[in-house]
Amino acid sequence: MKNMIEKYDGKKYTLKEYLPVIFLFIFLIGFAIYTVVKKGEFEDVFLSTTFDESVVDIFEEKGNTYLLLTNKDNRYRIEDSRNYAYESAFLYDFIKENDRVIKNECSDTLFIERSSNKYHFLIGSSSYNREGKSKEFIQKYLNERAIMNERNDCN
Repeated sequence: MKNMIEKYDGKKYTLKEYLPVIFLFIFLIGFAIYTVVKKGEFEDVFLSTTFDESVVDIFEEKGNTYLLLTNKDNRYRIEDSRNYAYESAFLYDFIKENDRVIKNECSDTLFIERSSNKYHFLIGSSSYNREGKSKEFIQKYLNERAIMNERNDCN
């Protein structure tokens, strides 16, 4: 029966061998700091929220789009919103700086004006205008959106 304990060979590792791990750690810390600073403070969009302003900056994290608008100190957090009628279905991929963004009171629709064209997204809807899904599925999904339930302050 062999001895189950192996002997320590006495090899010492140099800093050069740890450099990839150190760089990865520094990168992850830097990325986390960048995310916190870039996103900054934000407000959730309620049904009663209104704005009619231009987009100054856009940030995306985990499907949410964070918009910094003119004359605002904080960003607005728009939940994952998609409109499959457009080539770029995701709101984050679609919206650009200097677009005019309109959200009317007691509305769940985000209007975007660009070069005299008007577009719209339902806030929190990832199935809007999606083909291949039943109307019942889409209606059920639309009714479960947070803006229509947890953040509905327009009763």
